[in-house]
Amino acid sequence: MPELPEVETVVRTLQNLISGKTIAGIDILYPNIISGDPDDFQRLVGQSFIGFKRRGKYLLFEMDDCLLVSHLRMEGKYFYYPRKTVPNKHTHLIFAFTDGSELHYNDVRKFGRMELVEKDIDLSDFHGLGVEPFSAEFNFDYCKGFLKDNHKTIKEILLEQKLVAGAGNIYADEICYAIKVHPAVSGNKLDDYEIKALIKETNRILSEAIEAGGTTIRSYTSSLGVTGRFQLSLKCHTMDKCQACGSDIIKTRIGGRGTYYCPRCQAMKNRKIAITGTIGSGKSTLSNYLRGKGYYVFDCDRCNAQLLENGKAGYRGVKKAFPDCFDANGLDKTKLSAIVFNDKKSRTILESILHPLIIAEMMNEAYGHELFFAEVPLLFENGLQDLFDESIVVAVDEDLAIRRLIDRGLDEKSAKERIANQLSVKDKLQKCNHAIFNNKDKNTFYTEIDELLERII
Repeated sequence: MPELPEVETVVRTLQNLISGKTIAGIDILYPNIISGDPDDFQRLVGQSFIGFKRRGKYLLFEMDDCLLVSHLRMEGKYFYYPRKTVPNKHTHLIFAFTDGSELHYNDVRKFGRMELVEKDIDLSDFHGLGVEPFSAEFNFDYCKGFLKDNHKTIKEILLEQKLVAGAGNIYADEICYAIKVHPAVSGNKLDDYEIKALIKETNRILSEAIEAGGTTIRSYTSSLGVTGRFQLSLKCHTMDKCQACGSDIIKTRIGGRGTYYCPRCQAMKNRKIAITGTIGSGKSTLSNYLRGKGYYVFDCDRCNAQLLENGKAGYRGVKKAFPDCFDANGLDKTKLSAIVFNDKKSRTILESILHPLIIAEMMNEAYGHELFFAEVPLLFENGLQDLFDESIVVAVDEDLAIRRLIDRGLDEKSAKERIANQLSVKDKLQKCNHAIFNNKDKNTFYTEIDELLERII
């Protein structure tokens, strides 16, 4: 899709080719290319092209008594011919000039559009466009105010044109790479330094691309087949390797668009928060509530269970270390639990097999999430707190925890033994960053969760 530098190149090229030319006739071969009544375009006959401007990705042709607005969309192109020329199958509109030359609008996918507007139209909010990147309005105070409460990804914000007009998919990737920000970071997470860099690099990249005539990838050409050269300067978009660190450039999709970034230079500045607490405290209730709010929560217990499925790495490691816990049906988890619960050495062996696998899975999942929660029952017992930026302990009175475990089917003795095998609530509270108490009803717990989120997020 032609973006600001390509559109600017088209405007400048056409200004050199058709400035002052008068329209003798208009042949509309595909009426849907016109926004509004196609018959209105006949008012252009007898008018001349007297001014050439751009607003975002829109070409603005100043005529005698109106503005002709053109958006090239995916593959729109203008071709100038010095004499009458037979149109090809993708030509949808022809301007015939009084000197015998012609301007053809060509569009393979038929997405481009044209419209006529009055010359005195206010272009400041034209089609919802943000400020121009080279204007004085594109400054720190404006950008900071725009991004302050914007939870969309910075890639989507650049693409939607409401912050700044003109940068499309190619240049959005290049801008994110230049400011060393992951394209999936929310706009409201950019700090002051990154906002200033965004302004500076947007101007630099778009200016250099204009000087190079735009970027030619796949189908872009300006009039007379002029092609851009900025693709020779791309650092990220469509690249295989990062020129700065040598890492493989990753391609993904953000906001429905193909997106390129370096996983090292543009590492997501994610915040990892562990959820822990004694058994029966309500950790899973907290986790499920967070999921309902749209947050991602990694479940260590579930990961553990998946690793013990037949054929998985955990299953193979446990089978080698505890062969007596396997029969014709596979792993007997009840037998394994009985062994490791009563024997510290066996428990240590099991943990040495499973914990590295769980940690690897967890850290892999953490990548790509700005805010990453993980439910880790034995966070402090296993010394995993250093893997996280913060921790939340769900605290509950021991008597209430025992009653909850009994309700789950454990007898009182087993419930007390399970609790005794974990670090005490008091010790956990001394080690955590945040605490939330679950001694009342569920609705009260939910209210306390909301209050906690307001404090820490």
